[in-house]
Amino acid sequence: MRETIERVKTTRSQEWLDFAIWYHAEQDYGKRKGLHGYEGYIQFLEHRRELELQIIEQLPFQSFIMDNSDYAWENQQQTVLNIMMKYL
Repeated sequence: MRETIERVKTTRSQEWLDFAIWYHAEQDYGKRKGLHGYEGYIQFLEHRRELELQIIEQLPFQSFIMDNSDYAWENQQQTVLNIMMKYL
């Protein structure tokens, strides 16, 4: 998670990062969880990911989680196409 945000930070403005931190860590949810600043933002994203993975496991249909940490979008597109062709 941290690596992704570090990468995104290089392509977006400081204003974007400041807003994301404020939005996720400095409002009621973040305050209740004791989140602060950049580290709090990362903690929020990690917790959200845990929740999302739990929800995905409970879905009544097959799902796929793709790892695109190397940002190889063309490979991911091919993977999606292969999955779709298998199940259509």
